Amino acid sequence: MSLHTFFGPNASRKRPLDESSSSSAEAAPLPDPRTFVAWNADSLLTRVKKNASELGAFLATTKPDVVFVSEVRMPARAPPGAKPKDGKPRERGALSRADKKASEEAEAIGSLLARHQYRAYYSLADQKYAGSALLVRRGVAPPTSLAYNLDGGADAQRHDDEGRIILATWSSVELLGTYTPNNGVVEESFARRRAWDAKVTRFVASRAAAPAAGAPPLVYVGDLNVAAAWEDVGPSPAWFRNQNGQKADDPKDRGQPGFTEAEQLRFAEMCAAGALLDARRLTHPTPDWTADATWRGAPGAPPQPPEFGRYYNKGMRIDYALVHESLKGAVVRCDVLGRGPMRDGFMGSDHCPLLLELKL
Repeated sequence: MSLHTFFGPNASRKRPLDESSSSSAEAAPLPDPRTFVAWNADSLLTRVKKNASELGAFLATTKPDVVFVSEVRMPARAPPGAKPKDGKPRERGALSRADKKASEEAEAIGSLLARHQYRAYYSLADQKYAGSALLVRRGVAPPTSLAYNLDGGADAQRHDDEGRIILATWSSVELLGTYTPNNGVVEESFARRRAWDAKVTRFVASRAAAPAAGAPPLVYVGDLNVAAAWEDVGPSPAWFRNQNGQKADDPKDRGQPGFTEAEQLRFAEMCAAGALLDARRLTHPTPDWTADATWRGAPGAPPQPPEFGRYYNKGMRIDYALVHESLKGAVVRCDVLGRGPMRDGFMGSDHCPLLLELKL
């Protein structure tokens, strides 16, 4: 199989999406996935270039069935001479190969994933910004359908312009992965985030009754860019709330992006609307930011000591695995796979992987 086929537009087909589907019909059916990882890679290319041994070891030993990767930061395939936001059509499910450098970068990512037996489905922006990927291990069934926005219907294959949404369906579970926009610190970004949260809330509400109707239950994972509760940041929640983002007109919008009262209220409303439960809190009901934080601030850059980093030894729980309430008894574990001020297990990113295991 060529790398072009590996990354090609076949990810948008409505039939099962395994490129090897033409193999013998006598082969045993592959199981649906049961382990799901959410990870903001802070540039997948950078991780492949600088942290390939760590990432490879993680895929080889943990062997998650599905990895939803936020912040891929690779451009979509575009026609010659295309520029960011020029309106020209993009192949948002395929990595750019516009020149030799872009082809080499695509090859580097493709080689590592192929070596560890993962098929990749992408949703990408115009440039090295945002973007997401769904990595599905070849030992499990591929999705029966994929969508790249939350509008549904005939328009489901239209990708979000920044590649922030991938929706995958199997017979036993529907997986939504998003890379939620940062709330920012100005009124324009607050409005954008409010609109995003409203859109997601409408979608999850539409899935709340799905299991009762015989449809697969929803699992929602990703960098959701919100710390749900006061105790989900540390060591000082008051520092996050009162020393950052203080210029907002509405007091509820003041605070560290991801830790404002407005974001927390909307997150709670979204979970209630979708009958969604926080799998981390189901399995670890006592908050402990040192164990729960999925995002950690950078240490000071050498020759400075680590404590010179403004966010060093500070953390936020902003990556989630949310499960429909019908799956409450199916949650086996929800593990934060990195910790500590020096970001052990983060594989070079500022986020660590979050692993959800279900007994389906």
